[in-house]
Parts: sequence; C-alpha cells; structure tokens
Amino acid sequence: MASELVHLPDWIYRQSAVLPYRQGPDGLEVLLVTSRKGTRWVLPKGIVEPGLTAPQSAAKEAREEAGVEGQVGAESLGSYRYRKWGGTCEVEVFPMAVRVVKDAWPEMQTRRREWMTLCEASKRVNETKLKEIVRRLPDAIDTARAAKPGSAEPTDQRLAATHRPGRMIYLLRHAKARRADPNLRDFERPLSPRGERALEKLRRYLEFIESKPDLVLCSSATRARQTLAGILPAIGEDVSTTFDPLIHKLGERGLLNRLRQLSDDLASVMMVGHNPGIHALALRLVGGSDPKDCEAIKKGFPAGALATLIWRGRHWSEIGPATCDLHSLVVPRRL
Repeated sequence: MASELVHLPDWIYRQSAVLPYRQGPDGLEVLLVTSRKGTRWVLPKGIVEPGLTAPQSAAKEAREEAGVEGQVGAESLGSYRYRKWGGTCEVEVFPMAVRVVKDAWPEMQTRRREWMTLCEASKRVNETKLKEIVRRLPDAIDTARAAKPGSAEPTDQRLAATHRPGRMIYLLRHAKARRADPNLRDFERPLSPRGERALEKLRRYLEFIESKPDLVLCSSATRARQTLAGILPAIGEDVSTTFDPLIHKLGERGLLNRLRQLSDDLASVMMVGHNPGIHALALRLVGGSDPKDCEAIKKGFPAGALATLIWRGRHWSEIGPATCDLHSLVVPRRL
C-alpha cells in the first residue's frame, strides 16, 4: 500500500474531557482553561491513557491542566470534534462536580483557568457542539449518576472517515542499563533489573496504542537489542528490523540522515537508540512547532523514554528540523 494512503492510528484521535462545575454566588459556574498557546479557551482534555477509562483519564487531565478534583459523572454529556495532527479528534465530555481547587498544579505556568457563567463559557469556546454541551449542563446535572465511570469512546467507524494520511515516528531510548563494568565494553552492557521491569510497562503501553511500525531501526548494542526483544510481543514478532551498529555513536544529524534514507513505502518507523543522540533527534524534529512540546522534551529523555511523533511529509528525504508534531512523551516510571 502506498504510504500516502496509510491513515494514522485511530487511538490518536480518541480523547476525553471533563466540564468542571460548581455552585457560585450567582449560580452555576464552569471552569475553562487556555490552550497551550494561550489563544483559545478549552476544556481539560487528553487521549484516553492506558489502564484508564475515558472519564478517569479526563479527571487526570483536569488535575494536571486545571488543578481541580471532583466527582466525575458516569454518563457522557456528548462529544465534539476539533482539528489536530492532520485529522479530526473526537472528544467525549463528562461532567465533574468540583470538590477541590488547588492553588498550584502541574501546568499552571502554561495555562490560565477561569470560572465563568454558562453563558460566558458558551461564548468563549469555539466548537459549536461544545457550546451546546455547555448550555445543556444544568439538565445533565439533574440526571447524572455518580456511579463508577464507564467507557464512552467514539467508534473507529466514526473516526476513520475523518483521518488524513500521515507517518508515525517512534523514538525509543533503551531501558535502564547496568553500570559500567571494566570487564565489558560500553557496547556490551546489558539491561539492569530495573530496565527489565520497565519493559513490561512499555510493552503494555505499546499494546494499548496498537503500535505496529513498518520498520525498526535498532542499535546493535546489547542493551538496545534487549529493549527491542522485550517489546516485540507488542509491536509484532515479525516486524522488519535493521540492526545498525552506528546508531550507538551517531548524533542527531547522523540519525536524521538515517530517517532521510528510508523508503517512501514506509508509513511508520521506530528507532531504538541512545542518549544523547536520540534525545537530540527528538528535540530537533519537534523544533519550534509548539513551545510546550519542546519544553517537555528539553526536561529530559530518561532510559525507556518513548516519543511518538507525527509527520505528514510525502518523502522521507524531506524530513527536517521542526517538521514533526509531538503526540506524546512517556517514560516507564509514569506508566
């Protein structure tokens, strides 16, 4: 199949959000936050994360993006769509009765939050369907059940028609290796027990996102080969693999050139490598596409880190600095 006809995976476009509300002095209020670039008012939202239901994942985003906690309703308020990553994300919205408003929260430096009336909130959000959801909140509150959250994710069929072609790049740093040993070359250092444990988490995550790269470019170093062996059950035992001894030493420019040499028939590739090269490559590819994405990568690329990038170029030879979007950056200790 030609690469231009390959769609990005469905899971990328599945998101969930909460609509936080409380009783204010003048009636019902809802909480909105600013987008990453501070140009729009949005709900706390994100992809449905591994091991969490859609409402649970949205509640996690509310803690991180808005600094609020509360009781999430079991029934969806509805869904809306918006454009991102070259396609259309569908966001399922759940009501949250806010119980705790924190003075400090993880994304307080990059987002603003504001309580406002339903009327004001419906004016500030952009999506028509979301405006309707905000206005319907009072009726939904009357019937919402505080039961155990259930999953209410959009179907693959509804999403498939909205996807645009793209390419996936998975940049994986090998898992934690044993300390330097005078009896072993650095190239031969194996994984540590901690690194081996991390592979189980990485494998579960890759199974969740249904990662199936067309090709794996893997360093020939022992710790990189062991890392790949640990995740093979998730990405496919028969995946096409190239072991390259140069990846162990190549810097960002050399690794970027390896990507530029790929066949245009490939829609997705995974590179298993080492720092500082793999870290520098991730930062170089994302570049200035989104300041917050760059900041997330700059904070570090620890052992076992996996960056998932989206690139919509037609020919691998054209990939370059600041041409990719960062979809996600995960590390084993946070999974």
